Amino acid sequence: MTDPDAYRAALAALDLPPEWQVEVAIRLRRRTTGIQVNPGGGVEVLIPPTAAPEQVARVVYSHRRWITEKVDTATRLAPDHAVKQFVDGEEFDLLGRRYRLQLVNASPADAAQMPLITPDGVLTARRQRPELARRAVIRLYRQAGLAWLRREAGQYELDGHITGLSYAVRDLGRRRWGIYEGPPKHKTTLHWAVFGLPMRLIEYVLVHEQAHATQPGGRPHGRPWQRRMHFWMPDWQQRRTEFAETGRHAWLGDWNPTPSPPCCP
Repeated sequence: MTDPDAYRAALAALDLPPEWQVEVAIRLRRRTTGIQVNPGGGVEVLIPPTAAPEQVARVVYSHRRWITEKVDTATRLAPDHAVKQFVDGEEFDLLGRRYRLQLVNASPADAAQMPLITPDGVLTARRQRPELARRAVIRLYRQAGLAWLRREAGQYELDGHITGLSYAVRDLGRRRWGIYEGPPKHKTTLHWAVFGLPMRLIEYVLVHEQAHATQPGGRPHGRPWQRRMHFWMPDWQQRRTEFAETGRHAWLGDWNPTPSPPCCP
């Protein structure tokens, strides 16, 4: 097996753009050299253990244009997620509406019903440690999201002849917004953070997973799946493009425990 430094030296001799942040990774099971552009724009070269450094360098050099395009896209769409403070007046988006946080000193009886949202755009939560308030607000997203999901998903079940499908809303990490798990689970799950997006994008994520739940043949996003998407949501490709931009700014639960000082006296 060749020393990784030999590959790094061969790639360095190509004088590649420094913003590519090229890393090498030897993969014992690979037979050919692969190139992967990660979120944020980093380039990872996946190398079989028998490849010569000069051969790897030729592969990378021949893919310069492709790498440039992918790095530009990944950099432009790099995550820049919102960070919240759990103080009065902080704004939260939920199911297409914006709410202002109002912290109250609730009695034990009242606290059991919180947090809650009101028609006049207020999200009322119990005044407590920020990390506890954060958990409570996320719990509200999960509850409200699951109620919406169960209510709205039914039309796709009927139209797509889907039976026995179950639903869940939970934290899916920082790179997945929804998943469909086939039999025996036969379940559609959405990330709670989806419900902080504009309604047309929440609908896009739901339809995306419901199209999988029809269990079309072929590749996961192949022609049968695309035909279902076109039938249910003719503008799904436009919504997907919007989602790529809007989703990178979404609130995924990040928070700042220290309120910012006022900007001026």
